[in-house]
Amino acid sequence: MPTIHLKTLKCVAQEDWTTHDDPRLDVNGENILLPRMRDGDKYPIDAYHVFDGEVTVTLREADALPGDRDDLLGSHTLSEEGSGILHFTKDEANYQLSYTLTRN
Repeated sequence: MPTIHLKTLKCVAQEDWTTHDDPRLDVNGENILLPRMRDGDKYPIDAYHVFDGEVTVTLREADALPGDRDDLLGSHTLSEEGSGILHFTKDEANYQLSYTLTRN
């Protein structure tokens, strides 16, 4: 079964300019808990997810205000084996997620 290893999430530039970001990472709809992040922060995720066919990794910034929707920072769909960095740069944010995808 194919597996993606999510290694480290780095916040180069946060989306929320007033305080901190509350990033929310989803892997094929499964939420991964992350800490609050600011510019320059790194978080070692070190999580493995098994999937069929392809995997979609989505990063959002959770908004706490009533009626305010979470900000989509980007989404990537992967199916090819390899390692790299996914860039999430929508809504003036800049996050980098290192990963390795293997097909066994």
